[in-house]
Amino acid sequence: MTQTRSETAPTPAEQQYPLPPSLLDKSVYTDPDRYRRELTEIFHHAWFPVHPSSDVGHPRDYVVWDQLGQSVVITRLPDGTVSAWHNVCQHRGARLVNGSGNCGNARFTCPWHGFVYGLDGAVGSVPLRGSFDASELDGLRAPAVRNEEWGGWIWLCFSDDVPPLREYLGEIGDELAGYGLEGFTTKFRTSVRLKANWKIVVDAFNETWHVPFTHRDTLAGLVMWRDAILKITPPHSWMTLPIRGFTDKAIRNGDHRASHLCHYLAFPNTIFSCFPTHLQMWSAWPISVGETLLCAYEVVGPPPDGMPAEKWERHNQRDWDQFLEVLAEDSVVIDDFATVIGSLGFTRNMFNTAESRLTAFHEEIAKRLGEGAPR
Repeated sequence: MTQTRSETAPTPAEQQYPLPPSLLDKSVYTDPDRYRRELTEIFHHAWFPVHPSSDVGHPRDYVVWDQLGQSVVITRLPDGTVSAWHNVCQHRGARLVNGSGNCGNARFTCPWHGFVYGLDGAVGSVPLRGSFDASELDGLRAPAVRNEEWGGWIWLCFSDDVPPLREYLGEIGDELAGYGLEGFTTKFRTSVRLKANWKIVVDAFNETWHVPFTHRDTLAGLVMWRDAILKITPPHSWMTLPIRGFTDKAIRNGDHRASHLCHYLAFPNTIFSCFPTHLQMWSAWPISVGETLLCAYEVVGPPPDGMPAEKWERHNQRDWDQFLEVLAEDSVVIDDFATVIGSLGFTRNMFNTAESRLTAFHEEIAKRLGEGAPR
């Protein structure tokens, strides 16, 4: 039987919702000045996963990441480590690299004036070198971007003041480490451009209360959304949801990762939605104050014991197809925000206790911007 809100008695999970109701002014989604501050005060001071490690799986492989008004070249060096650097020529600001591939000669040449850069972003050759100030050329390189490779992903950070990745992730890093993500493979990926502020997109995927309405035919019969256990671990949050027909049969070893759907927000913009053997992951990248690019991935582990590889492939395809259905349902609702965001009837959001993770998310943003928290 699908859980509905007509059941008036609260479940034990609902009784433990960690935060009280709150109100949030509409301006947090619409103010262009606040949006610009979010980019510099939040996204420039956070870690986020940008590419599966397999996208640069071999020495001299490279890929260009373009989000947040930044362009970063990510390369695999001959020693197996990853290098990341700003995709900007230090001569006159030209874009150096496009696309992805394997750089066989281990160098990138500026298309404007021929400056040559190595895989690590260091300048190796300068046309008309003698005509420049020699002191400006000494040690010249495209500025490095801080990076770590963890959990099968390459993570970037634009600030030296942020703690190392595992320290930054805290408890959810410990949670994710238990899945052995280094042994998982990114099977599918997609992206969708949504006509809504990036925080509206994160809000949409950070609570279960909409499941029986938006996802009546896709998720409502699968996840026991009223039994979600919410956990706030600033700046991040996570929850566990029982899976109908699976959780009650799973071997209980004290590890919820083996029996539940576990849903993690890595602040500010990435969600890991983890089943015991596979996961969907998505990141909401701001494009403008009213537009967001959502990049989504299906990441799978090895076949469960006793399952043939061919059956596992079919299972993965079905999971991805269902995810795309769910994403399409959410996208319809999110895109419709563009038609009402300027409405005189929309002045604030009110979050209930079931939306505690949303309250915590906006409290964290307000704190980093030096504002008052949602009341």
